Amino acid sequence: MNKKIEKSYNLLEGPLIPAIMMFAVPMILTSSLQQLFNAADIVVCGKFVGSIALAAVGANSQIVNLFVNSFLGLSVGTNVMIANYIGAGKKEKIHNVVQTSMTFAYFFGIALMIIGLMISRNILMFLGTPDEIIDPATTYLKILFIGIPFVVVYNFGAAILRSIGDTKRPLIILCLTGILNIVLNVIFVVKFRLGVTGVAIATAVSNAVSSIFVVILLIKERSEVRYNIKELIIVKDSLIKVMRIGIPSAISGIVFSISNLCVQSAINSLGTNTIAANTAALNIESFPVFVSNSFSQACITILSQNFGAQKFDRCKKIVNLCIILGTSICFVLSVLIKVFDNQVLLIFTNEKEVIDIAKIRINIVAFPSFIQVIYDTYGSALRALKHPYIQTVAVFFGIIVFRLLWVFIVFPFYRTFTIICIVYPISWLILIIFLFFAYKKIGIKMLQNNS
Repeated sequence: MNKKIEKSYNLLEGPLIPAIMMFAVPMILTSSLQQLFNAADIVVCGKFVGSIALAAVGANSQIVNLFVNSFLGLSVGTNVMIANYIGAGKKEKIHNVVQTSMTFAYFFGIALMIIGLMISRNILMFLGTPDEIIDPATTYLKILFIGIPFVVVYNFGAAILRSIGDTKRPLIILCLTGILNIVLNVIFVVKFRLGVTGVAIATAVSNAVSSIFVVILLIKERSEVRYNIKELIIVKDSLIKVMRIGIPSAISGIVFSISNLCVQSAINSLGTNTIAANTAALNIESFPVFVSNSFSQACITILSQNFGAQKFDRCKKIVNLCIILGTSICFVLSVLIKVFDNQVLLIFTNEKEVIDIAKIRINIVAFPSFIQVIYDTYGSALRALKHPYIQTVAVFFGIIVFRLLWVFIVFPFYRTFTIICIVYPISWLILIIFLFFAYKKIGIKMLQNNS
């Protein structure tokens, strides 16, 4: 293994708790800062444009997540395979995965952009977006899709850096581009009065800059994950192995997003104030989710490296520690959100009715969100052990089937925001039960047989 990786990002030896925390904390900060900067879009709309603009941006949140989750899931395959090869010391295979992943990211990003531009308005109409916000919502979505190739490249590049344990440099990039996003928001919205269009342009430009920074980092990298921008190749064997992990992970993310789109359509039917309230609450509850995602990513990377190095006893400890550490931090954050919900919501809007509705989601969804760490980590462990389809099946039945039944059978009889919110914690519990037993039966057995 390359000495630089071994020295700077050694995940194969030493105490596990510091290793997990050093990986997860920068990721938590990165995601949180990214959300804060994204929340700047919401704040600018709510404060300087109005609730209609706020709802227009909010109506797009689940649609954007649907596309974003598709390539986030695919990039997990890149993360797992590179980390696994690092543990096994296979330098040539690492190079092939890096080059293949970045080339694939270019073409995949362009394809997503074209599809997105073609179907933007149709998706919003299908979801029952109110007529009063359909035009600004469509404009916002189309501009974001123009910039989505940059988002794809950034996420694949960041996945490559995570595979060697580097979560600090993506944090620095997000700090810089996030500040840029806020500055552009002020210029386009406050100064030039471009409204929702200005918010979308600011976001797209910031995403483009972040992707350029990541590519530069990979080009200048001196370890095995160095990227040669002139070598636009796709190695068939590397692509197949990345997709074997990435496609099931992408499907899981897409299934989550589709279920949320269905829930969003139910929310849209309750009016503009409810859409705006849901948007504000969703931004707040994203922070516990980031904690969960960060520890699940730590589990994927550290477990993949140790599994590749055949350190099976260490693998078992990684999963348990990620759950304990992640759940503890996420619980504290959930309590803080509950205690200071009114103060935080005032950042997004001054309308009392919107705030009161948003508190419903915070109480039912945001407060118990710490339990997501459990199913996220078990699912990540199964991916790292190269059994990604198990989580896909669990998500399909536990999330999309259950939430669809809830929206189309339960909600029509009790058309309230409370009933919609209840579907989230129940579906999480279903996932936890399924993935817990799957990990015990398949994951633990697999590690024991190899010990």
